[in-house]
Amino acid sequence: MDTRPVYTLSTKPEVLASHDEAVDRARALGDRLRERLWEGDTLRRQPDQTVADILESGLYGVMKPKRYGGSELGTESLIDVTIELASADPSTGWVYMLWAAHMWLQALWPVKALDEMWANPNSLASSVVSTIGDVTKVDGGYHWSGRGLFSSGVDHCDWLTAAVPIKEGDEVVDHRWMLLPREDFEIVDDWHTVGLRGTGSKTIVVDDVFVPEYRTVSTESIVAGEAPGREVNTHPMYGAPMGANFTGAMSVPALGAAKGLVELFRARLESRVQSPDRTNSPYVGDGTGTTMARFAEVAASLDASYSLLVWNAAHYACAPAKGVTPVEGEKLRRDMTFTAQEARRAANRLFEECGGSGLGESSLLAHFWRDTNAAAAHRGLTWDWQGDSWTKAAVGLPVTPLR
Repeated sequence: MDTRPVYTLSTKPEVLASHDEAVDRARALGDRLRERLWEGDTLRRQPDQTVADILESGLYGVMKPKRYGGSELGTESLIDVTIELASADPSTGWVYMLWAAHMWLQALWPVKALDEMWANPNSLASSVVSTIGDVTKVDGGYHWSGRGLFSSGVDHCDWLTAAVPIKEGDEVVDHRWMLLPREDFEIVDDWHTVGLRGTGSKTIVVDDVFVPEYRTVSTESIVAGEAPGREVNTHPMYGAPMGANFTGAMSVPALGAAKGLVELFRARLESRVQSPDRTNSPYVGDGTGTTMARFAEVAASLDASYSLLVWNAAHYACAPAKGVTPVEGEKLRRDMTFTAQEARRAANRLFEECGGSGLGESSLLAHFWRDTNAAAAHRGLTWDWQGDSWTKAAVGLPVTPLR
């Protein structure tokens, strides 16, 4: 018997009424997530109870269509909820961000696929965007044999979304997203890492699987804001740019992890405030002034990065995709990447001040430092090529289309 929450929860997820309610529910989970942080590290995936808690709370539904039981609160809610969860446990924040963002992507499939997938209201889908193998067009669909890498949270999911190139000979003629049920792929237990251990970002293997046409959607139609799911899911965000919605929160787990480290460091500073016997005026010991200035700078940089992401979400998350210029599209990717790397820099600057007491295996300071760096290491958050891409667009040079 499969005991995973997607199959065993007997109640439908709640439908959240507002952004504030979503943030409050995420914040209320913080203590429980922190208590399970080390359990997730040991399991190398999310604890079942954490998945159940977030499913029942309705938090996974912030990007899910109302037609299928979601709240359609949008990317600003996704950002703020992810920060709350990641500041308690970065691995939970990472997996949550991806699962919730996939609800936006899944809304774009043909209606037949949507009805099939969300017949179970607790359905979750992981993804693979780095895929290997051969995809062959056949009558009624596609055959795929190959592998997909880094499928975060896959152990808990009943569906998989896979980005694959379609070739004729050696030429790529199309890019499509495919939707596969759990029985169509195997999971390789190969997630052994120094950071984000609780994400369970494992390899998947498919062996000559048939994917019917209705369980695929072209990347071109998604980028254009004209995917077939728009026929029934009419909220503006489903016709808006991928960079403002599906990947709009990709950098937020790093930001949330860095904010969690800031709070741990603040508590550490507070513990060093001293009160002399003869006066009630608290003070800190000699030599801490530079540490306090560094702490303030780090906190300000994270606040500024957060404001950048929220501004982009407010301006682009519901804007028609066809009205967004190439420079604006590249700006979304640039700012996402900039935020992740600012979080990495912030974590490293604080960790420099932690000394030997931050090096223990059981140190939360070290844990959040590792997880921030791990989250910022995602290929899509690499500054050199994302910054290069935006600059090319800014000066009128051609850029590689978003896939």
